[in-house]
Amino acid sequence: MKILVTGANGFVGSSLCRRLVSAGHQVMGMVRATSDLTLLQGVPVEFVSGSLSDRESLKAATVNQDLVFHVAAAVTDWGSLGYFRKINVDGTRNVIEAAISNQVPRFLYVSSVAVASFSDQKNMDEDAPQLPTPYPYCQTKREAEALVNDLHRSGKIQTVIVRPGDIYGPNDRVALLRMGEMLRKRQLPYVAGGNKLGAFTYIDNLVEGMILASTNDKAYGRTYILTDGVEMSWRTYFEKLTDALGYPHPSLSVNPKIGYAAAFMLENMYRLLNIQQRPPFSRYLINHLSTDFHFSIERARVELGYQPIQDMDETIRRTADWYKGYLAARENQ
Repeated sequence: MKILVTGANGFVGSSLCRRLVSAGHQVMGMVRATSDLTLLQGVPVEFVSGSLSDRESLKAATVNQDLVFHVAAAVTDWGSLGYFRKINVDGTRNVIEAAISNQVPRFLYVSSVAVASFSDQKNMDEDAPQLPTPYPYCQTKREAEALVNDLHRSGKIQTVIVRPGDIYGPNDRVALLRMGEMLRKRQLPYVAGGNKLGAFTYIDNLVEGMILASTNDKAYGRTYILTDGVEMSWRTYFEKLTDALGYPHPSLSVNPKIGYAAAFMLENMYRLLNIQQRPPFSRYLINHLSTDFHFSIERARVELGYQPIQDMDETIRRTADWYKGYLAARENQ
């Protein structure tokens, strides 16, 4: 197949591109003109320069494609509603409308389990209530899902939505690099003792689930949660990761109420001073880590045949090995 991947140079996009190429597909990766293409070095992907706000570049990129994986998004815990809407909603609209104009038959949208916000529940499924949320990321992912579903129902294109959780694994040069350095310096505390569950999603599991969802005719019009399907607390995750890295375990814990209040004041200060960079921590992050954030993957298991790797010792070891190799290579430069 001829396949377009938006956000191809990122953590998820590059992993997906490598997997698609290895399966024999002809892959085009849409990237910005200034994108770092290191993660796709040596991978036979055809690159096209474009932007989610540039309709003409999107129309050019979607010509003669059999399938579009829309991976590009604003994925952060900080930013205005307008910023997130421009990328996550308007950008998604621009991509899918370009695909429709070029009669691309299939479209996979990468959403997030964060559409459920943080309601402190276990085993939430695709139909779990979506309570009001103060977080622009959660809100705009919901709006983008509604847009994609509306266009599917219109009959103009076949769409499927996947919702990953907390993605980790080799080649994560954003969250893992920042987190690894904080763990080494013992600057990363637990929140609520680290005892709440995370929605851990190993990158290879996510990519496999995305491919299963995109190639199953019965999946179109459906939404699938794609996580590792394990019950693991943040404390256990960080202990396994620090053990694999040879670092000491985190020793401090932040009370959620105190952490939330501090984040609230910090965010207001950043806004008041018009500081554009991300604060050290946010209400979103504190809320995320202080509530059980756990989901059922039963629908994906039954309808897609999704069978994720669930050996967390192994997936975390692979993640740590990549991180140590990355640091070694950087020191030798």
